[in-house]
Amino acid sequence: MYKVFLILFSLILSLQSYGQTGIGTTTPNASAKLEIAATDKGLLIPRLTVTQKGNISSPANGLLVYQTDGVVGFYVNTGTSASPVWTRINMDWLKTGNDIAFTTGNVSTTGTLTGGNSSTSSLSGFTANVASISANYSITASDNGKVIQTTGASAITITIPTGLPTGFNCTIVQMGAGQVTFSGTILNRTGFTKTASQYSVVSILHLGSNSILVTGEMSN
Repeated sequence: MYKVFLILFSLILSLQSYGQTGIGTTTPNASAKLEIAATDKGLLIPRLTVTQKGNISSPANGLLVYQTDGVVGFYVNTGTSASPVWTRINMDWLKTGNDIAFTTGNVSTTGTLTGGNSSTSSLSGFTANVASISANYSITASDNGKVIQTTGASAITITIPTGLPTGFNCTIVQMGAGQVTFSGTILNRTGFTKTASQYSVVSILHLGSNSILVTGEMSN
């Protein structure tokens, strides 16, 4: 009887070695090498700090860990063992039907954002950033896309430096009584360098190679 038991036990081990393994189930799914079944427990994978994760020797592509500090979450190595790239599997993106939304932080890209159809695609949910100044001011790259309104009663000078990014553009509105003088190497069809009067609107557009066009309701 003991020999029969050993033979049966060996046969079971052999079948498990070449088939599927089940934990909590005797009938693991045929498509799974390992199936863990439970109704009151979960699967807990290794939990590591950023430092511990970085100290893993030659992590395999696809290796999954849970990071417990820094930006907490699940991380998977999408690189190679020699050059690991730890990518966070995050829940910051929300999907509703065919729409996705990002709920926290900032979204940035060095590539191209492309609409589905050039004639009907649009940006929505964005408002112009309106800044107010009442004294002399120097334009910076962070003013790109802004509307800058001058509110003072006295004349001021807005300096437009070289080195602004190509495509830079912003709008100046003289809301106060003080006239605005534009200083810098600028292009203007009439050679004007000042706003015409209160409520004048002037655009600043950088076309590249420090060719900066300043135009609108202007005078001298």
